[in-house]
Amino acid sequence: MNPASRTSHRSAMTGGQGNTVTGTLLATSFGFIVVQLDVTIVNVALPEIGSSLETGVSGLQWVVDAYTLSFAALLLTAGAAGDRFGCRRVFNSGLFLFCLASLTCALTHSVDVLIAARCIQGAGAALILPTSLALLSHACAGDPVVRSHAIGWWSAIGGAVSAMGPVAGGLLTTAFGWRAIFLVNLPVCLLSLWATYRFVAETPAEKSKSFDMPGQVLAILFLFLLTYSVIEAGAEGWLSPEIWTGLALALAAALLFVARETRAAEPMIPLSLFRNSVLTIAVLLGLLSNLTFYALIFILSIFFQSVKGYSPTQTGLALLPFTVIMIANVASSRLTRYFTPRLTVAGGGILCVLSFLLLHDLDRDTPYYVVMVSMIFLAIGSGISTPALTSAILGNVPSTRSATASAIFNVSRQVGSALGVALLGALIVGAAESMTAGARLAFDISVVLRVAGVILAALFL
Repeated sequence: MNPASRTSHRSAMTGGQGNTVTGTLLATSFGFIVVQLDVTIVNVALPEIGSSLETGVSGLQWVVDAYTLSFAALLLTAGAAGDRFGCRRVFNSGLFLFCLASLTCALTHSVDVLIAARCIQGAGAALILPTSLALLSHACAGDPVVRSHAIGWWSAIGGAVSAMGPVAGGLLTTAFGWRAIFLVNLPVCLLSLWATYRFVAETPAEKSKSFDMPGQVLAILFLFLLTYSVIEAGAEGWLSPEIWTGLALALAAALLFVARETRAAEPMIPLSLFRNSVLTIAVLLGLLSNLTFYALIFILSIFFQSVKGYSPTQTGLALLPFTVIMIANVASSRLTRYFTPRLTVAGGGILCVLSFLLLHDLDRDTPYYVVMVSMIFLAIGSGISTPALTSAILGNVPSTRSATASAIFNVSRQVGSALGVALLGALIVGAAESMTAGARLAFDISVVLRVAGVILAALFL
């Protein structure tokens, strides 16, 4: 790092009004931890939840999906709220909501109440995620080096927690019962609230005369219908009239949203943001990345248990190589500085292509070390790409629109996750041999999608 960069780094780290980069990173990382943890920690506890609350597979699916659905549907609204009212205020509201919902999840004796509380958790997560990134960017005072470094650590913490979620869920459920996986959120939320009040300064609010309520409603409707249809397609099939109706209504809502935002004097999302090629390409890359990444985790979770005969705890331990993503996230800022965001993202994409190529001949007798190397390649490739994309987006949009831009990027990633599980996860059906053949096909499709991502990054980012 040159002397000027060191001076800038020290300046950002010791900003006035207690708004240090380190303090803001601490506060926002605690928030990101609960958001990421609840994406993965619940899965291994599902059998015990089903037994305790006397519910079947359908109820358990909605225990998982209610969180994803609410999270994805409200991200854009949360980002706009952060820009309009101040990200610190919205971030704290999300933490409080998440904490209250987690307590409700832990205390309930009804699956319907649990599903409703999971929806509220998703709403809290939507308020937390885009505003945490905007607060972190604001704390960096426009220094791209410091911002890239901070986002790398933020991503690393979230990535490591997400990867360790299944193991943590298994250990907590075995030792204390399924309610512990929700109670663990409470101290983390409280620590984040304390750190926010102690270290984090409010971002400038966008002083608009109105909140574009029609735009908010149409965005929520579009994302709800799209995510719901994708999730239900896994169970109902893509040819189901219900799914086609949902997708048609989602398209109609999207067209109405674009028409509204084009005519609105103060739109929720200025469509001019998409004239920025960095944001547009990053949205596409975020969707492709999460689609293949979470599909692989879903498929391997089933493959390890249904084909290899692993227990849930063994499966969680088998997925631990994904924790290397933390090191890759931290390294991303240095790679971006030396090789540019374009080369960093494209290089990460090439590693992801190699990851899926290694699984082309997957079968029951494939040694674990082959799968482990594949997971490490995917973790490193994704780990260096995502922070580089995030930092590039925040460095290329106005500061008053940073929460909205972050929300747009994370919506694409959430929709990608749902698509990956619904589209590629649906190939894992039948007996062990059929499951293995479906897994191989899913990984071959992932190769094609990841190659397309490398080309997009290399040519247009």
